[in-house]
Parts: sequence; C-alpha cells; structure tokens
Amino acid sequence: MSSTPIPLRPLRPQATAVRRGHMSVGPANRRARATNGADVAAVYERIWTAIIDHSLPPETRLVEKRLCEIFGLGRTRLRQVLQRLAHERVVTLMPNRGATVSKPSVREAHEVFAARQVLEAGTVARFIEAATRADCKRLHQHVTREQAAWRQGDRRASLKYSGEFHLIIAEVGGNRILMDMLRDLVSRSSLIIAVYQAPGAPCCPPDEHREIARALERRQSRAVALMVRHLERVRADLRLEEVPEKSIDLRSVFSNGRRAP
Repeated sequence: MSSTPIPLRPLRPQATAVRRGHMSVGPANRRARATNGADVAAVYERIWTAIIDHSLPPETRLVEKRLCEIFGLGRTRLRQVLQRLAHERVVTLMPNRGATVSKPSVREAHEVFAARQVLEAGTVARFIEAATRADCKRLHQHVTREQAAWRQGDRRASLKYSGEFHLIIAEVGGNRILMDMLRDLVSRSSLIIAVYQAPGAPCCPPDEHREIARALERRQSRAVALMVRHLERVRADLRLEEVPEKSIDLRSVFSNGRRAP
C-alpha cells in the first residue's frame, strides 16, 4: 500500500454573522421571513373570505392605512396582498384612488359563463382523448377534497376546489393557450359567484363534479353535455341583479379576529 498521504479538501471557513454586502440568513431571519409570508397569506385569505361572505361588497374601498392598522402589516406587505388580489381580478387598483373590491357587471357574468361553456366543451373532449388512469384518479381525489370542504361549510375552500376541478381537466388536455384562457375565466367566475350568490346560500354541491369525473373516467362523450349543463346551472343559481352600494367599516368587518396570525 502506498504511503503517499492523501491530500485533504480544505475546510470552508466558518460563515460570519454578516458577509460583505449581505445580511445573515440564520434561523431567526428564516423564521422572520416565514412569519412574514404567513402574514401575507393569512391577510389574503381573510380579505377573500370577507368578499365571499358578502362582508365586503363590490366597490368597497380597501384603504391601505386602515388595513395596515387592522392586520399589523407594513405597507409593502399589504401591497403584496392587494397585488395578488388584483392579479386574480378580485380587487381593482386605481391610480390615486387605491384599491377597491371589483364589481363584475351582470352582463359580464352572463358573458363569462357563456364563454366557459364554449371553451370547456373543448377541454372535456380533449381530456377524454388524452387522460391516463392516473389523471382520472387525480380528478376523483380532487373531488373528494372538494366534498370535504363543502361538508365543513368552508366557502372559501369550496370555491377554490371548484375552480381547480375545471383547471385540472384543461391541464390534462395539454393545450396551454386554452389553459391560460380558462384560468382567467375561472378567476372571474369565482368573483362573480362570490358577489352574486345569495348571502348565506350554500356553495354549489360537488355532486355534479363527481358525475362529470365518472363520465370522463369511462370516456363517455356525454361528459361534454354534463359540463355545459353544469355551468348553465351554476349561472342560473346566481342572483344576477345590480348590487346596491353601502358604506362599510373595515375594522368592523375584521373585528372578529385578532391580527392575522
């Protein structure tokens, strides 16, 4: 055996608390970042939920200063929340006016659901052609989660899972252009449902989604008609009439909770 010593890899110098031009990313900083992220996500959910349960009607002004006080957030993080809501068309950002809850018109509601009927007839047909057993299993598992949220009376989760059901079908079809178009329409539909569904009315039961999933799994062409009929029924169940404006006190809307965790 050779007696030549094996060169050892030099040890890396111990990281100092502050590197040149960089702040330390130690456990405390990582926890702070995680907490900040949780704050943003929690405030986003609370505002969305307030819109869904009609506590924040359309065109309510979301005054930054008031919301920062209510949630204990700085303006930078609050604006992250508002930007995310604006991206999903839930909030409208106006120069020199700030943010308001978006107000889809009755005409827009009719047009959005009409567009979805045309688009989703194609995504369902494409799913029948392209789906694997794993895809069908994924769809059934998603409906199971949706049913659990509906049974628990979680309107926010029910609305989220309901929209994602349609997006999964489009995703499996593999057409990215259709997927992007449908993602925009589903986001707009979620706000339309939140605004025009009767206060206190239960979210749409997921039974029709289960029926569509079964038809898709069996490669039945009737799944197209089931989807079109489902979308028409969702639209028909809405109270599509103009919503009267009223004054809203933001602090009273969010007073049931402490600062967002």
